[in-house]
Amino acid sequence: MTKIPSTVEWVNLQTESRSDDAQSETVCKKMLRSIKGVIFDFDGTLFDSTGIAFYLIAAYLPDIFLVRRERLIRNRFSGCDFLTTEKYFESFFKEMSVCFGRQSEKLKSWYFNRYMPRMVRVLKKHFKPRPGLKELIKLMDSPKSAVKTAIYSDYSFLKERMESLGLDTSGHIRLYGPESFGAQKPAVRPFLQIAKDLSLAPEEILVIGDREQTDGLGAFRAGMHFFCLETGRKRYFKLDPNRRRPNEKPRGPSLLMYAGAWDDICNLLIKEKFQK
Repeated sequence: MTKIPSTVEWVNLQTESRSDDAQSETVCKKMLRSIKGVIFDFDGTLFDSTGIAFYLIAAYLPDIFLVRRERLIRNRFSGCDFLTTEKYFESFFKEMSVCFGRQSEKLKSWYFNRYMPRMVRVLKKHFKPRPGLKELIKLMDSPKSAVKTAIYSDYSFLKERMESLGLDTSGHIRLYGPESFGAQKPAVRPFLQIAKDLSLAPEEILVIGDREQTDGLGAFRAGMHFFCLETGRKRYFKLDPNRRRPNEKPRGPSLLMYAGAWDDICNLLIKEKFQK
């Protein structure tokens, strides 16, 4: 079993030309030298998901309470591992049925036949991938790429949602959703299984996500590196038991975690892993 460090040291990667920023970038460069695989979160990471709940509700107002309940239950299931897809969805839709007095099978049909296809349409109409993402994925999906890549989302229809953003899914990048494991982040088993599928050790993998309490905690428990994408939301860096900000001292002598903007990590990955 992976040993979990007791504290976390955060390194904030910035592009301004200050000495401390240069030092942070050097630390990240050193980490990337040993990285052979990257696991991307999807929602909020590969695209800015601000406003998605509004658009989902506006697309069909009669479903407003169903959409709200689905999101609340998803938060409640955070970190749950049911071991099989069947048990996961059985528990998920049973929980929804308690609130609405509907049969689980009807709610399952609503989710897969109406809600998720609606999400695909909303993404296609209102959202775009992060700048430079298409080029980065093309480099990572090349047969000559030294970096193995996976994308892991807590929502279903990942292939369809990626395609709605114009992202190529025909290559070798592995795609994972809740149906892949019967679990939700930050359950550790999916992260370790992805590492096994990529034939890599956990310490050779960098997880890139926008939520430290799900993407980050899963990476932390699995012994992987984590880059927290700063999206403007207020952050408390919950992986650190002392709730220290990245620029505060003292820092703990254990696992390094990283934080910064999308352009920072995108450009650094391209520079360090593909331009040599």
